[in-house]
Amino acid sequence: MECSKVWGRLSAGLKYMLLLFVIYLYAKLAFTVSDVLYNEKAPTIYDAVKLYGVVLTCVLYSMTFVFYLGVPVAICNFLGLVLYNPFTEKLPDDATTNSTHFLCFRVVTRGLFPNLVKNVTERNLQTCQKFGLKNFKFEIVTDNQLNLTSAHNVREVVVPSEYRTPNGTLFKARALNYCLTQNVNILSPDDWIVHLDEETLLTESVLCGIIEFVTKPGSNIGQGVITYGGSEIENWITTLLDGVRTAIDYGLFRFALQFLHRPLFGFKGSFIIVKMRIEADIGFDFGPTQSIAEDLRFALTAWDRGYTFDFVYGIMQEKSTFTLADFVKQRKRWLIGHFHVLWNNSLPWYTKIAVLPMHVGNLFLWMNVMNSVISLILPVPIMKWQLNLFLLLTTNILFLLFFGNYMSLSGRRYHPVVKVCLCFFSQLLLPVLGIMEAYAAVVGFNDRNNVCFEIVQKEKTVVPNKETASVNEV
Repeated sequence: MECSKVWGRLSAGLKYMLLLFVIYLYAKLAFTVSDVLYNEKAPTIYDAVKLYGVVLTCVLYSMTFVFYLGVPVAICNFLGLVLYNPFTEKLPDDATTNSTHFLCFRVVTRGLFPNLVKNVTERNLQTCQKFGLKNFKFEIVTDNQLNLTSAHNVREVVVPSEYRTPNGTLFKARALNYCLTQNVNILSPDDWIVHLDEETLLTESVLCGIIEFVTKPGSNIGQGVITYGGSEIENWITTLLDGVRTAIDYGLFRFALQFLHRPLFGFKGSFIIVKMRIEADIGFDFGPTQSIAEDLRFALTAWDRGYTFDFVYGIMQEKSTFTLADFVKQRKRWLIGHFHVLWNNSLPWYTKIAVLPMHVGNLFLWMNVMNSVISLILPVPIMKWQLNLFLLLTTNILFLLFFGNYMSLSGRRYHPVVKVCLCFFSQLLLPVLGIMEAYAAVVGFNDRNNVCFEIVQKEKTVVPNKETASVNEV
């Protein structure tokens, strides 16, 4: 364990310099492979037309356009990692431990996983008490009664089955909107709401970051990093695939929130910190079709109304899906939800200008997968800069898998060599990631007219169902 002790003694600055060096190595790898593969005497596009014909040549070249949609995202993700040290942590001080700001940790659940909710709530209570947090409450909002143990810091809110919003909002958004009604809400306008998922575990580092955020003048809405390898792991494959999400939190989302102060590239449904007056102003009554991705709709609406965003230090821990089938269900739900938000005219286009290319790239990800196979059989000539770009984007994703999983697994007591091996192994899963994401996009687009909220497994002993409604019914 000497390696672990040495790494632990390194300052955040030295770790940051090592990270920049690793980024350089990945970029160098891309250019080196490009030099090896590129042949200046290779056939030209005219030769391809002669060999394949005009139509097939155009089809083969058109299948590469999806790559270019990833360029702005890769650049912004790079800027987020370069401009901000991901190893920097906020340390507790008198301002954080003695904060008088009231925090409401709000968890919305169908009530299908009662043991999970009870266990997670208990663990989060212990974390808050160990940290010394005093002015807080956990509010568990459920469709089915959980009969949680009565406590000063825990409140169970059961959403009546007959509750309807004016716009017919469904699913989680309906429950969130119910919390804002006059007879249910117990918060004052200056209190803060911290949105969590059922399985979200708090850490002392994130409590410190939350207090730092809410005590900073001008704070409106914040979000930070979620890791998936810090708590119990049910499926190593899906956990390692989710390493990309953690890396994007540190890069792309941090750049958008801390540098631009806008949810330019989207927003997560968990780890949201928002002042009560802002949530009450916006609400969640967006209608049935935009209830699937209520997080994105809320964030873009807040941006349109002039509210600013910022990055919150610290990490929260969640679990990845238990199976690859649930992995696909989860991505499918995100795509359908984003589809209805982005292609609806209820928001101005400037709020969607950066999310749309990502969404379109996801929709056509299957072309990337097919092109990777077809290019081995029907190769078409490309210029050196194109080859460099394709390889840079590929090594970028490989780096995100490595870095994201390293940060996600950093809290586990594994030997450093074991952690590095797991991170390297995660890069071998890139084809799995591409196929699963592409398949989810295809089935999601096919089912886009079904307003459904598929619930993934979160407890081994419970089989979840899904909330579904046809567009024609709503």
